[in-house]
Amino acid sequence: MNKEYIFFLKYNLNILNIFNTLKHLYNKFIYSIKKRFFQTNYPGKYQYLKKFNFIPEKKIDEHEKVNLENNDNIESEKINLDLALATQTFSIRVKQDIFQKQNFKDPEDYESIHRFLWIRYYLSKKEMNPKEIQKIESLIIYWCRSSFENDERLNDKLIWETYTVSERIINIIFFYNKVHKDIPFIVSTQLENMTKYVIKNLEFYNLSYGNHLINNFRGILFYAITFQNTKLIDIFSDLLNEYLDDFTEDGFTKDFSSHYQLLLYFWLYDLSELAMSKSQKDLLVILDKYIEPLYNKSMFFYSCKSKHYSLFGDVSPDLPPKYLISLLDREYFYNNKYSALYLYQDSKYVG
Repeated sequence: MNKEYIFFLKYNLNILNIFNTLKHLYNKFIYSIKKRFFQTNYPGKYQYLKKFNFIPEKKIDEHEKVNLENNDNIESEKINLDLALATQTFSIRVKQDIFQKQNFKDPEDYESIHRFLWIRYYLSKKEMNPKEIQKIESLIIYWCRSSFENDERLNDKLIWETYTVSERIINIIFFYNKVHKDIPFIVSTQLENMTKYVIKNLEFYNLSYGNHLINNFRGILFYAITFQNTKLIDIFSDLLNEYLDDFTEDGFTKDFSSHYQLLLYFWLYDLSELAMSKSQKDLLVILDKYIEPLYNKSMFFYSCKSKHYSLFGDVSPDLPPKYLISLLDREYFYNNKYSALYLYQDSKYVG
């Protein structure tokens, strides 16, 4: 039996502990109901976010229309990529596999595919493989074209969870920045639509605060910085500052989780690298207030001697702590292969 379950059972042998456990599970259940029911119940002072159009409609000229209607430049349906997901590595052989939900017992794995977070592994090798990069772009274009054509396979609600959409925006943009390629028009069009969706579906959860909302802001800022939307940058930089101020205290987060602590540090580090590359000085001032305290308190859970990161509280289905450790310890490589630090060095890929 898993050690975690053994300790849990031992803890609950005490009557008082059983009561506390039941109370905790009840509170989690009530919170999950509220979370679902009140997802789009924005606080009064933020109602304007749902009403205001921050991203004007594009006027598509004839050249761009042809661009949208053309197939992507990789004709083969074969992909042959291994995608590191939440609980497994999934071998994708043809583009259509990305929509085969029945292949996944755990819904977190299906969400992982559509978050495109698996791209980070391919981009954090010492040297990237040009053929893999080409296949990844083909898959991105295929997804965006399917979205543009209103493919019914994209109707699954897991694909349109706001957190998942935020991650998708971030990781697609990160990919194109990392490999130094222009974002194709079909992709930029869908990034625009996804950003509009996130703005209208922010995860306020009935006035409560959480890491999901912070990542929503991060997704919007990735889009805004990339496409130079100053209004979005100003508004969501201020919102990010406001919610980080509430969500962190003395460098610790209100998730009460060592993994989410490290994940939030990664999110802000990641955003700061983009802000720095695009000379977003005001945003950098905001991020700098939180990055160092988050780093210092993340180190509280890490032993440089044993290379062990202690887990406390909830564990995220996203990037595992062992992958993120290299942000704390430059000598550490996940599976002796990946370093998150390589995400922020000049690309070895030339294509």
